[in-house]
Amino acid sequence: MKKVLLVVLIIFTCLAPSAHAAQDKALEALETLRHGFAGMSDFTAEIVQEKQLALMKRKMVSKGVVRFKKPGMFFMELFPPYASRLLLRDNVLTIRLPEQGVTDRIVLPPEESLEKWFSYLAKPLTALPEGADVRAERQGGNWTMQVFPKSKGGIKELQISFDGEGKIKRLVIEERNRDRTVIRFANMRRNAGLKDKDFLLE
Repeated sequence: MKKVLLVVLIIFTCLAPSAHAAQDKALEALETLRHGFAGMSDFTAEIVQEKQLALMKRKMVSKGVVRFKKPGMFFMELFPPYASRLLLRDNVLTIRLPEQGVTDRIVLPPEESLEKWFSYLAKPLTALPEGADVRAERQGGNWTMQVFPKSKGGIKELQISFDGEGKIKRLVIEERNRDRTVIRFANMRRNAGLKDKDFLLE
């Protein structure tokens, strides 16, 4: 769950402008994704997560939901058999494992708050980010973008598939320890009028 949140922050970081010259196709892909986020107040979607641990042969498959709401709320719930709930309110992260009765709360640095990252989305992009190498391909109206963070953190590569409106369809997380997570999005609704009650952990 924490890695998914880290991926969200990496995506927003990639949407922040930098001073370097851009490759046209990668910049167009990032701007398509940015425009999709900028044009919504919230979204909700159903997900299927497949996690392949390097030390295990079988995949752990979970269904769940994700929700966003501006200016700074993100919620993700996975249903049994791997039940968990994650809520980020600006820079306060709470993780709930209902079957174990465990709740963990983490306060992130202010510079990692969702509200800060969403503020970047108001302006069109003019350059690629400094903190990652970005590659992109388009087939018809659909994009596939690869992001390679330059830091030596746990994420080796992200692959994001989305349509011409910036609506994410698939997210692949490749970790340096060879773990791999694939999240597929379905029934996404933008500007659904989500309320605070849609972001409760209990």
